[in-house]
Amino acid sequence: MFSKKDSKRIQQLYQKKFRQREGLFVAETPKVVEEFLKEGFIVDQWIATEDYVKPNGVGLSPDTVSSQELKGASRLQSPNGTLAVFQIPEELPIENVQFALGLDGVRDPGNMGTIIRLADWFAVDALYLSPDCVDIWNPKVVQSTMGSLARVQPVTTELLPVCKQWKDRGAGVYVADMEGESIYGASFEAPCLVIMGNEANGPDATLTQFAQTITIPRFKTQGAESLNVAMATSIILSQAKRPSS
Repeated sequence: MFSKKDSKRIQQLYQKKFRQREGLFVAETPKVVEEFLKEGFIVDQWIATEDYVKPNGVGLSPDTVSSQELKGASRLQSPNGTLAVFQIPEELPIENVQFALGLDGVRDPGNMGTIIRLADWFAVDALYLSPDCVDIWNPKVVQSTMGSLARVQPVTTELLPVCKQWKDRGAGVYVADMEGESIYGASFEAPCLVIMGNEANGPDATLTQFAQTITIPRFKTQGAESLNVAMATSIILSQAKRPSS
């Protein structure tokens, strides 16, 4: 039976301190929950309403709850069928990757979720996050990845040593900023690391000692002052992953 105690426990996991203490995160909606199930994430608790249809090939079954009980546990205004609590996986070391993306101080959950989806779409080999990035297990991040977080497992680390390591191996290391070489002139030849900066302040200036600064050229002198970091990441990844002619 699903109890008020269960509901309160789930609600606590919407706070970072409880996620860190328990090693658990919450996923909602069929699409997101099923992506984590498909990728083998360990289920701590899974609930669903009677009208939810479990996907084929999933051995586990959710506990049935009323719509009101689901709503009481959910953070969504209109919960959709199911909610699951999963174990946060251990971060694995990144080795022998050819194309990596680094995020320096990206704090907006929507931007982070979108960038994780982009990393999934463009088959980015590794995603490095500076310690001051938003928690990727934040429910808003989990939801906005639409399941891509099940396949893209970022590693939290200081970016300056990462840039140095990549530079030492002879890789191309690029930092995106408002000034720099046009991305249309950069080679992005593997191995390659691209760093995207904070939404308001851009990347840490110390990173440029091991990196080449690149920018998305502006095509009019007056107009938008800058691009959203997720939007900029999509443009850069599209150019970097463009097949050679």
